[in-house]
Amino acid sequence: MASAILGYIKNTENLRSIEIKVEEFINISKSLGYEICDVVSQYETKLNSAYLFGKGKVEEIKKKAMMLNCETFLVYNSLSTIQKINLENTLNLKVLDYNDLILEIFDKNAGDKVSKLQIELATLHRLIPYIKKKISKSVFRDRPGPRSLGEYAYHNVLRQLISRRKRIKEEIQYYKELKIKEIEKRKEKGYKVVSLCGFYNAGKTSLFNSLTNLKKAVSDIPFTTLSSKYSLISSYRNSFMLVDTIGFAFDLNPFIIDSFDLTLMDIKNSDLILLVIDASDGLRMLEEKIKANLEILERLQIDKKILQPVLNKVDLVDKADLVEKLNLVNSFFLVKDIPFVSSKDKFNIDYLLDVVNQRLF
Repeated sequence: MASAILGYIKNTENLRSIEIKVEEFINISKSLGYEICDVVSQYETKLNSAYLFGKGKVEEIKKKAMMLNCETFLVYNSLSTIQKINLENTLNLKVLDYNDLILEIFDKNAGDKVSKLQIELATLHRLIPYIKKKISKSVFRDRPGPRSLGEYAYHNVLRQLISRRKRIKEEIQYYKELKIKEIEKRKEKGYKVVSLCGFYNAGKTSLFNSLTNLKKAVSDIPFTTLSSKYSLISSYRNSFMLVDTIGFAFDLNPFIIDSFDLTLMDIKNSDLILLVIDASDGLRMLEEKIKANLEILERLQIDKKILQPVLNKVDLVDKADLVEKLNLVNSFFLVKDIPFVSSKDKFNIDYLLDVVNQRLF
């Protein structure tokens, strides 16, 4: 297990939500095998362009890392290329920000070719400017002068990375065209499409299994579902296609969202979206996750009219707590009914199907 110090910047903009988000960040870190030795934070209204953190805080982190024998510095906030390199050089540690960790866990869970291609595309989006800056600093220091051997090596590495990125984009485009044909075939057959979306670990796949009577793999590890799962539900009054999609997370960088455009096409082409919400979360966490879900769906240009919130895991909450959480969810959505279910116990599943049919037909 790798030992790590975790750090984050808080300011007036994120002061109310940052502690909640860092709590989730710690959970993701632990799921990847990191042992969090210490957590450091700094209140900054103006971020340091060279290190993100102030120089004094960087020295404090360096001393703590040496004392605790830590190997990695995990940063919740997004780091620029130069900030990441400067922190690595100063701390002499492996430095990963939130985006790096998300991609690491994606890569760990990827099982199909399309998911792997999308993850590699997102990784190259991060890696190319990092390698460019890293190599340029070392090469031009060691081999100064135009057209030196170092410059040729520098361009050769970049050419290989850029060429690989181009090939991946072309391959993903091929799969996109296949996906478009699949979507068109469903429409020609008259199938309505219902997508399950929401935060990772909200129980989307468990709910998918409850609705379809299938046994797709379920895990407590974040982002187990990276590629969509499909099932035609035809045992009810009307038939519709149910799709289980990739999970969301706090502060997902636009480049990660854009890299998974192929997978997210299922959500974009849905007739109804079941936004699965974890009822076992505390009120503050629940609120922040709803906001994050809506921000991502807005980026995907999803019409809020086709959203149907569903509270899952109600077997883990008492009645008074459930009423309070239903009221909170209701404040975000203009819908007549908010089904509350337990995918584990298959509680209220028939009622959820009733709501889906009322919305679709």
